[in-house]
Amino acid sequence: MKLPWAKNVFQRKQELAKPGRYYGDGGTIHHTGYVDVEVDRNGHVVSVWFRCQLLPFKQTTVEDHRALEMYAAYKHYASKLSGVEIIDRKRDDDWD
Repeated sequence: MKLPWAKNVFQRKQELAKPGRYYGDGGTIHHTGYVDVEVDRNGHVVSVWFRCQLLPFKQTTVEDHRALEMYAAYKHYASKLSGVEIIDRKRDDDWD
């Protein structure tokens, strides 16, 4: 059941995200609070999604010490995503 104020909050988030747009709670049917990272059989990232929104990404290979730091950081990770601000890419944009 959608609460009556939820639509207004979503609309406000949309306004605040301009010139981009807000994608998340209040505007999607999904409620996951994380990104989904898809990898091929060799472990290379092929896509990153937040709910049904494809996200840009850059894959970086890290040294062992950094990997250990991140394993430890995620052991007690409690945050979750509720939405993302998106700036849609135009056909002729040259983004890195």
